[in-house]
Amino acid sequence: MSPLLDVQNLTVDYLVPGRPVRAVDNVSFSIDAGEIVGLAGESGCGKSTAAHAILGILKPPARITGGRILFQGRDLVGMDPAELRAFRWRHVSLVFQSAMNALNPVLSVGDQFVDMMRAHEPLSKREARERAGELLQLVGIERSRLKSFPHELSGGMRQRVVIAMALALRPELIIMDEPTTALDVVVQREILQEIERLQQELGFAVLFITHDLSLLVEFSRRIGIMYAARLVEMAPAAALFARPEHPYTLGLMRSFPDVTGERVVISGIPGSPPDLGSPPRGCRFHPRCTRVMERCGVVEPRLLATAVDRCVACHLYGESA
Repeated sequence: MSPLLDVQNLTVDYLVPGRPVRAVDNVSFSIDAGEIVGLAGESGCGKSTAAHAILGILKPPARITGGRILFQGRDLVGMDPAELRAFRWRHVSLVFQSAMNALNPVLSVGDQFVDMMRAHEPLSKREARERAGELLQLVGIERSRLKSFPHELSGGMRQRVVIAMALALRPELIIMDEPTTALDVVVQREILQEIERLQQELGFAVLFITHDLSLLVEFSRRIGIMYAARLVEMAPAAALFARPEHPYTLGLMRSFPDVTGERVVISGIPGSPPDLGSPPRGCRFHPRCTRVMERCGVVEPRLLATAVDRCVACHLYGESA
């Protein structure tokens, strides 16, 4: 059975004068119908750029310069604007990082639902508003809030409104780009539980993007790790948590404190991510790696399978070892 989404060797460049920047470099992954896949990594590693490429909402000077994005076998790369408008929200929708920025501050919540739904379906205003009320109730918000403006809602409520909008046309895949970043930990947990409940009830797939790996371990079935525009590890969530293989993944795992057990010093990852305009030769992580070898600064490691449903790009494994 073919995957719902199959990203093959995706490459995205920012074509700025003088020094083009490769923000996504030959990245491949897939998502099955009804599956939750996490994508983690430090800020600037290319996670959001990959998501925007899938939806076809990259803004100049960003451009897809290689690879394919297959959704139910149909290649999204090269679709004309009219086809993309028909495709977005109906098949794949996006929950943006900041709900306050995603919502129009001068329109009520109800008016924004009506505008969005009528742009994609032949509905009357009354029908669209009725559907909007049902969607708000689905995410735990009273219908009366249709009259509210975004600034009259709490951060958690605004995020639920954006999630409800993403569900409006019942898409098969929802991309969530750091949807809990600006929320406190209690509201984060509530939002994640709400997403999980809705996913189980409605059966959509999720690509959940975050820099916080700890959020993904219980929430996702599989997790991909990106570093400096490249995918460096992909594994089932439980296996990744139990035994991370890439030194970068291990560094991310050690960057978060345990709430139980013995108190230990958090080591983190030394240094900073590289400049994507002039990345290091070989493995891009080698200047920060605690297990660096001579070949790491010369030879780029390939993404190789180390077990069933698991792969890593590191000279410690596979044919490079």
